[in-house]
Amino acid sequence: MTDATSTIQMHYAVNDLADRILSALEAAGHDTSNLTVEMLHLVDQLHGGGLNSTIAQAGMVNIGKDTRVFDAGCGVGGSSRYLAQTFGCQIKAIDLTPEYVETAVHFNKLCGLEDRISVSQGNVTDISEDDQSFDLVWCQNVTMNVEDKARMFAEVYRVLAPGGRYLFSHTARGPNGEPHYPLPWAMTPEYSYLETPETIVQSLEEAGFINIETRTKVGRPGNAAIRSTSELGQSVIMGEDMPERQANAVRSGKEGRLIGMFVIAERSV
Repeated sequence: MTDATSTIQMHYAVNDLADRILSALEAAGHDTSNLTVEMLHLVDQLHGGGLNSTIAQAGMVNIGKDTRVFDAGCGVGGSSRYLAQTFGCQIKAIDLTPEYVETAVHFNKLCGLEDRISVSQGNVTDISEDDQSFDLVWCQNVTMNVEDKARMFAEVYRVLAPGGRYLFSHTARGPNGEPHYPLPWAMTPEYSYLETPETIVQSLEEAGFINIETRTKVGRPGNAAIRSTSELGQSVIMGEDMPERQANAVRSGKEGRLIGMFVIAERSV
């Protein structure tokens, strides 16, 4: 394990995470003895824009019950649960942080989705899946913590079937200087690996992807217009300093230091 990997794991690690989430939901008046995917969406969408962003991203491609999906950096499993329940697809998911993996597995079982979603610990730069195994690789706000994007993109290309799609959201480097730290994905610049939109596209092309499409997210990173309808999960899962980190993302976006993006790229046939 590299020092950077260890630092990123420590950034996201939370003890007794599943119990903390359930306690927070109960304190907010929810009946967790009848836990649902919808209830968990109040806390399990860890990316900017929350569930609305997940819905928008899913609407950019065709997903059906026969679509083989790989969730590359699933967090506590919120997006995987949304996709499995909404489209009936089968999903394999990985995350770098053991606590997130354990929590995702636990909640998938409580929601009756363990037969549709399998989750394991893994690294997006070294995916332990066979070549050409998936029709869709899904990813949300992971690239900012990945230094070797060329290797990540090469691995995604490898596991996609010909004609398969790589669909991800992320935050890119804006033209107006370094963002303000701490941010949701990094307390300091040392493990925040931002690239410009142009560099991201170039790296995808070098990995072999074609038909690359980029869309700027509605609003800027952290904009209230795209923020999750609930602030519950961000503090419970990411820490009590999340309001400050989110405010820095908003400010950095407004100042042109960060750019929120959706990206679609296709593996050639």
